[in-house]
Amino acid sequence: MHPIDAASGPLLPELVATQATRTPAAPAVLDQRQTIGYRELGERANRLAHQLRALGIGTDDLVGVCLPRSTDLAVALFAVWQAGAAYIPLDPNHPRERISWVLQDTGATVVLTERALLDLVAGEGVRPLLLDELDLSGFPVEPPAVELTAQSLAYVIYTSGSTGRPKGVAVTHGGIANRIAWTVRVHRLGAEDRLLQKTSIGFDAAGWEIFGPLSSGGTVVMAPPGVERDPAAMVRAVAEHRVTVLQVVPSVLRLLVEEPGWADCSALRLLFSAGEPLHAELCQQLLAKAPAVEVWNTYGPTECAIDVTAHRFDPVQLAGPVLIGRPLSGLRLLVLSPAGGLAPIGVPGELHVGGVGVARGYLGRPDLTADRFVPDPYGPPGERLYRTGDRVRWRADGSLEYFGRLDQQVKVNGVRIEPGEIEGVLLTHPDVRGAAVVAFKTSSGVGRLAAYLTVRRELSTERLRAFLRDRLPEYLVPSVFVTLDAFPLSPSGKLDRIALPTPTADATPGRPPFVAPRTEAERAVAAVWAAVLETTAPIGAHDDFFQLGGYSLLLTRLAQRLGAATGRQVAMADLFAASTVAAQAELLAAEELPEVPITRVDRSRPLPLTAGQRRIWFLDQLNPGSSEYTVPVLLPLADGATPAVVAAALAALEERHEALRTSYPMLEGRPVQRIGAPGPVELTEAGTTEPVAAVRAEIARGFDLTAGPVWRALLVDRHVLLTIHHIACDGWSVVLLRREFAELCAALAAGRQPELAPLELGYPDFAAWQHEHWLTSAPVAGQLAYWKETLAGVHPLRLPTDHPRPARRAADGAVCPVQLPAAIVTGLVALGRERGATPFMTLAAVWHLVLAQLSGDWDLTIGTPVAGRVRPETHPLVGCFLNSVVLRARLTPELSFEQAVDRMRAVALGAFGHQDLPFEQVVEELQPHRDLSRTPLYQTLFDLQDDGVTGVAADAADLTHYQVAWHSTPTDLALVLRPEPDGGVGGMLEYATALYRPETAAALAAAFATLAARVLADPAAPVGAVDLRTEQDRARAALPWNESLATAAPVAELTAYLAPRDPFEERLAELWSESLGHPRVGVYDNFFALGGNSLLAATVTAAARSEFEIELPVAALFDGPTVEQWARAVEAAIRAEIDLLTEADLAEDRLTAGINESTPVTKGQPA
Repeated sequence: MHPIDAASGPLLPELVATQATRTPAAPAVLDQRQTIGYRELGERANRLAHQLRALGIGTDDLVGVCLPRSTDLAVALFAVWQAGAAYIPLDPNHPRERISWVLQDTGATVVLTERALLDLVAGEGVRPLLLDELDLSGFPVEPPAVELTAQSLAYVIYTSGSTGRPKGVAVTHGGIANRIAWTVRVHRLGAEDRLLQKTSIGFDAAGWEIFGPLSSGGTVVMAPPGVERDPAAMVRAVAEHRVTVLQVVPSVLRLLVEEPGWADCSALRLLFSAGEPLHAELCQQLLAKAPAVEVWNTYGPTECAIDVTAHRFDPVQLAGPVLIGRPLSGLRLLVLSPAGGLAPIGVPGELHVGGVGVARGYLGRPDLTADRFVPDPYGPPGERLYRTGDRVRWRADGSLEYFGRLDQQVKVNGVRIEPGEIEGVLLTHPDVRGAAVVAFKTSSGVGRLAAYLTVRRELSTERLRAFLRDRLPEYLVPSVFVTLDAFPLSPSGKLDRIALPTPTADATPGRPPFVAPRTEAERAVAAVWAAVLETTAPIGAHDDFFQLGGYSLLLTRLAQRLGAATGRQVAMADLFAASTVAAQAELLAAEELPEVPITRVDRSRPLPLTAGQRRIWFLDQLNPGSSEYTVPVLLPLADGATPAVVAAALAALEERHEALRTSYPMLEGRPVQRIGAPGPVELTEAGTTEPVAAVRAEIARGFDLTAGPVWRALLVDRHVLLTIHHIACDGWSVVLLRREFAELCAALAAGRQPELAPLELGYPDFAAWQHEHWLTSAPVAGQLAYWKETLAGVHPLRLPTDHPRPARRAADGAVCPVQLPAAIVTGLVALGRERGATPFMTLAAVWHLVLAQLSGDWDLTIGTPVAGRVRPETHPLVGCFLNSVVLRARLTPELSFEQAVDRMRAVALGAFGHQDLPFEQVVEELQPHRDLSRTPLYQTLFDLQDDGVTGVAADAADLTHYQVAWHSTPTDLALVLRPEPDGGVGGMLEYATALYRPETAAALAAAFATLAARVLADPAAPVGAVDLRTEQDRARAALPWNESLATAAPVAELTAYLAPRDPFEERLAELWSESLGHPRVGVYDNFFALGGNSLLAATVTAAARSEFEIELPVAALFDGPTVEQWARAVEAAIRAEIDLLTEADLAEDRLTAGINESTPVTKGQPA
């Protein structure tokens, strides 16, 4: 432990650097991908600091940091300090507009970020440094020579502004060092401590979550994305990572104490509550779950370096508000009356703070600084006080009681908010005439924001929320919107906020006519809803949970409450599908069938394969040793992870997970699982081989499933590449392996036991349970009947290809990037939510419409993956559980996009409700036409990862650099998307290179983005009429015919117009005219010269295929781009089709003749 004194002792950068020297191998920061030690943290930060210095960054300069929670975030913040500069924390989840405003306001010229976030920070005068691409090997590992003092600037953080303009608070090194010195000393933080970092870097509390542990030799545990919004995940993270220190606001703590799993949080010793008033009742609930935890209530404004008071909760207090406590060391607190005098003990007044923690002021706002940072009338000359605007009073024991705000500034969920900022944004909406935002409390005392509006025309709640989310952080978006005819005014003509009506659930637009709950079950569900939504307003039988303000976090609580009330397991997926009171009551009233548990089976007997494994095994037999089903997992190596440590960690993983040491030989004519003894895992080193080439070669190597092994490892470029056969691994397994490998390496390097819970079951137990119980159970028949009815008469995707389809499907593939901007995604999500559809359903509808328009086939199928781990016993197991479901929406061109979303929602809910039946069994039962050139039942796949429905984990982040090495696709086309921090959606379109050119894939990706924008602009228009061409393509098509020649085709090709001369040319010219918008198309006209592109080529090819009933590749139009040439290609395709039919007829005649000749003549049969 190293106590800090801001006035005379070392500052935080020096303390962290000292730890890097003193305990270089100790774990400093861990995230989902890796653990880095203090040495690696220091060396990486120092090299980056040198890079910053080389760009001219020095003392008190400002550097933006826009990164997700990760080891890179800690490195970046420390590097800025090592360069002598101050950081500006930029939350990647904030809208681009706000981030751009902050960068302009600070004048920052450099931003530390990563490739995926580049669009967020790109702007004039701003230089982004991409940490995931930056080569710093040429810079020294020693720190630059800089001098910092307690008065040096540490960071500038933005808080809500009363004028609608956020204000930047300039905090000094002395201030933040003083705050962390207090907690290190009082709470004895040391090397054994682990603190969960889950606060957004946009809030100052994130600073002590990171530098509290790093300055005292502890470990920062970077929480996975979304943990801050998922209480169950937060409790799991505390348990799994043995977190010792946790900080939360009371509104989150209220959710946490209702979670099971606290018994596993035995390492937790300190819990800090801040940001909102804390009540003893909540503390008592926590202590009932975790009696050994010390609870501390802290208080402080951002302008005073996080906290200025603290109070340890006394368990003898049973009720009432918890004190905010006594001043921290180094600070001076005064309670002043309105006249400026010292308020006596027991008399409320405004709290003023002085001392080392007080910030310099507001960046570039001298007027506002002078108003809030005032001279200390009772201190030495030159000393300042910060006016907090908070009403408090002294108690006789020297502690403070808190009574709320003196002004209109409010706190909601621990965040201080100026309503004027939100009102200012609302008033920029063209249909909003007036706006007022207030905070209100629910019946249980939880703070929420309500927006009161006068409008020019009716506005939906979801459209308003979408408008605000595109311009404000999520915490500034009100949860309730109330439309008024006019605002109540005071006698002076000002807005009378006190007279505003109390917001209730009835304020939500779009609610159905109220029908009171009619049965005991409905009344019980409505009562649980009221508790979860914290409303006293009546809830009707047909009310929708999401329209009343419900969201995923509350849905988790709802599942728990309904489960506790009924004594049965309630799945979130079921509640999502049944989102009304009546539907949930009916769901809970359904008879619960008894389930056979998964139990451990005898390993000496023949062990069956799961249905999914059988299909993978069969496909491997068709193409032995193929790399199509190789799963690559690239894991960074932490400091101290030597080859010997890596080998030992891999051996421990193989011993722990039986799927990794299983082979699949034949026994009595069928494949079985044979579990081998744990042994050394094949581990090789790339050596001097170029990294990308080494990765490519490793992924290309296949596996022998009969003999094993099914996995291996390669050391390359300070990473270990695991290549695992899909028969033993899926996306969920990748997450498990990543976490467990990191823990094993850290434990082995430190000489301690790994913190991994023992496994009671293995993958063979699940396989036996599925084979012997599930596949013969009653629910299977019902699910099978659903799929037989849903998929009856399905046909292959009729999308034209660039190349003829090979006789046997080739797995070779490539990828094309796909991007949807935040504005489009926000609008589509809002549109979908209004109709009860998830982002997955809405975006899947867009992809369906792209394929339908291009193929002319509106009854098509799309596959989508699901995790397949319906039983909780399977969650900690490595193995192949992944399943696929088929979406068949049967859309028509006359539907509006809104109607298309409705249909996709119904189809998706049906599919996800019947997802337990293995896809392989669906294929076996339906017996589609066997075609080795295509995947059965669907030839295109769609997945929105992390959507909460499919929820299939991916491992793309670490493989970005090696993307060129990946050459495989699971089907013809696979659109894989994931949400991005800025609210947009990004991903990739995987395509089979045997079928499609890169230009066609790029055109498909562009069509997806174009259609998304256009259906959002006019969701009521018929989807068949939506133009898929980009604005650039439409502009080209609109040019005069002779202007397009110069850029698109040689003049010699188009010297004169010649009318079509035969029926083929006439009809094909008509197709071109319809597609390109040209009234007159001649036989020598060039398709691409007239404005055509790859996308339109696919469209007209699909039309020709349908009209002439032929197989015609898109490549035919590229090879012969004039009407004359294309007409000859169509004629050739027709002749080929006739030749095939003739050959088939002749073959049938020969077969019939052969049968007749070989049939013996018997008695009673004519000769």
